[in-house]
Amino acid sequence: PKVRPSQSRTRETTVILVTGANGQLGRRIVQHLIAREPSLLDGRLGVSVRDPAQATELASRGVIVRKADFDQPDAMATAFAGVRRLVLVSTDGPGAERSARHRRAINAALSAGVSHILYTSLLGADADRPTEPAAAHRETESALQHCGVAHTVLRNPLYADDLPRLAEPALAQGVWRLPAGDGRVSLVSRDELAQAIAAAALAPRLDKRVYELTGQAALSYADIAARIARVSGRPLTYEAVSAEAYSGSLEARGTPARLVATLVELLTSVATSRLATTCNDFAALVGHPPKSLDCLIHEYFAPRSPA
Repeated sequence: PKVRPSQSRTRETTVILVTGANGQLGRRIVQHLIAREPSLLDGRLGVSVRDPAQATELASRGVIVRKADFDQPDAMATAFAGVRRLVLVSTDGPGAERSARHRRAINAALSAGVSHILYTSLLGADADRPTEPAAAHRETESALQHCGVAHTVLRNPLYADDLPRLAEPALAQGVWRLPAGDGRVSLVSRDELAQAIAAAALAPRLDKRVYELTGQAALSYADIAARIARVSGRPLTYEAVSAEAYSGSLEARGTPARLVATLVELLTSVATSRLATTCNDFAALVGHPPKSLDCLIHEYFAPRSPA
């Protein structure tokens, strides 16, 4: 295929690079960067991915696609060459493995001369006794704090668009059993979080080192279940269960062990309201608050009219 002019430009012209752009959050960040600043496609927007073959659509639009693996620091330093702002999208996996990968990415960015790193963290990463997922983010935040380069931490809440996957099996039974106790949780969709992260990456000046991208309100899962029931027209009540009971139900459905552990960790942290933070940081970056949870629940659960 013919190479577009923006792809043939040198690495030195790249202004922003987004890691993990084949992932759900990373791809959306790239889309919002382009929507906010189309001129980035003139050789100033790059992505790093493990498999460039999965990023051909981005390349066809003029995004510079570079191959990089968090387990190969030398290749990462090459991929980050010429980048001013790096959007470091956190990886998946066990906590120690994640934090090690993030440290390698930070070191590669330093080697490449990146001047500003924006990192996607998690609410609760600053807690005294963070959960295992939050602890990995806390270690990465600490590494950034001591790296000597300008950085911005963007702490994400739980993803609202995971609600259908979590609630749909429960709707079939009418009871939603979770190990979240009576705790409250703030939820925002991946797409809106990507919008805020893109806004931060393009901001000429950022007033804070840490932004917490929370929803407008924090609700208990009992409240959320009642709202889903009202919108869907299907009965649904919430029942708090132990972590062990919830793990067993997930395992019985064939959920991968790693995902089981992550869900249990996150939902039990909801029980202590560690993910219940609400603030105006999202609006400060985007210019308006995120969608209300009622609006999102309507999008996800309202009955669809037949085509």
